[in-house]
Amino acid sequence: MAGRVLVVTYYFPPTGGIGYERTLKYVTYLPRWGWQTTVLTVGDAGYGLRDPDSIRRVPPALDVVRTRSLEPAKLRRVLGRLLRGVRGLGRGGGRSASAGVADPAGFASRASVPGQLTRIWQAMVTLLFFPDQQVGWIPFAVTAGTRAARRSGAGVVYSTSGPISSHLIAGLIARRTKLPWVADFRDPWIGNAFAAQLPRWQRPFQRRLDKWIIRRADRIVFASDGTLEGYRDRYPWAADRFSVIPNGYDRNDFPPEAVAAIEADSTGAAATGDNSGTVRRFKMAYGGSVYGEHELEIFLDGLELLLARRPELRDHLEVEFIGWLTLHNQEVAARYSALERLGSVVSYVGFLPRPVALARLARADALFHIIADEPDKWRFTSGKLSEYVGLDKQVIAFVPDGSASGLLRDLDWGIVADPTPQGVAEGIEQLLITPRPTRSADPEGRYDRVNLAARLAAVLDSVADGPDHPLS
Repeated sequence: MAGRVLVVTYYFPPTGGIGYERTLKYVTYLPRWGWQTTVLTVGDAGYGLRDPDSIRRVPPALDVVRTRSLEPAKLRRVLGRLLRGVRGLGRGGGRSASAGVADPAGFASRASVPGQLTRIWQAMVTLLFFPDQQVGWIPFAVTAGTRAARRSGAGVVYSTSGPISSHLIAGLIARRTKLPWVADFRDPWIGNAFAAQLPRWQRPFQRRLDKWIIRRADRIVFASDGTLEGYRDRYPWAADRFSVIPNGYDRNDFPPEAVAAIEADSTGAAATGDNSGTVRRFKMAYGGSVYGEHELEIFLDGLELLLARRPELRDHLEVEFIGWLTLHNQEVAARYSALERLGSVVSYVGFLPRPVALARLARADALFHIIADEPDKWRFTSGKLSEYVGLDKQVIAFVPDGSASGLLRDLDWGIVADPTPQGVAEGIEQLLITPRPTRSADPEGRYDRVNLAARLAAVLDSVADGPDHPLS
């Protein structure tokens, strides 16, 4: 007996970035486990990253309902265009010449007049829009979602955050339709170490809304053990409704050139781990956005430390960042971009469509990740780490002991080093002499998106009395 679930998600193609991957893979593979989906999403997202080709990855027969949304980011884009026209800032196209990274907000990204205006705008939006910039999506989505749930015969409502408005929409739809509700937290709302803290006057309301979501949802899913632990400490009375479904990878996404690069690695066609005698450079790549305030600087400081000790590595090492940087991190990148510092070693290619980014990652000799050792950051396991695992590439993670290091330990994969400049320098040295792996990173498919969809199907079954799923 097939069931249907109404999926409430703000991030969905054609938006860019990795924010929609978890949900897109669920709606792609849930039908294998007895669940058809109707997706409720935004028609014109204020979110600035766009990947028009991503729409091709949406299942052709998928029922998608798109609604209006009143968001400050849309007004910001208009104001940004006007500002560039008036001040002649259009020459940069919204890009940082030194960092080479697109600014999805639409303003130029240097510490100049437009950069200062960006900060002022962000402060105003945080002050005036609660719980997030997507609050103007709620009335349109609740109306359309209630209608879609009844029309499609949905038996469950599922929502994913951020933004947290997605959960508020789903909760209101579930209350109107009397359907069970599953809430998925890709990241925590309270205690998110990578997000700016809300103004003091908003925090009591944040705690009330967070508690309302936990109390109202029939099941709550988290993307990492660390996030679950934080919510279990805060809401011990709800812990029996908590579960973890990690982020994963889908090898069906890998373009032919990525597959060819992986196969070349497995046959030894690429350079060996010890690059000191090879002609081409040993390439390290980072895939995805860089959000934290200190992560990029820690890595670049460590790289400079290594090159000061071993200057010959300037001719043998190449580091590439694939993805956009925050305004702060663009400024950090600019400080290190001089040739006498790291300009000849480190490059920033900005946001790329997913197939292109995956192909570039697959051609690298090693992939890296960094999370600063700061309060609560140990709880995070970035989606990029599971993507790295799917590529079967050597991985080095400069992370504190926690969810990310635990993932690699569970798979017995990669190198874990301290997220300090000294740790970065020593970790890269270790990486350069470590032989390339000769096995699959995840032979049991624990992080394969198909199997993770089966686990979600089991959660949906538990609230809707659906069919059993043997792989859950």
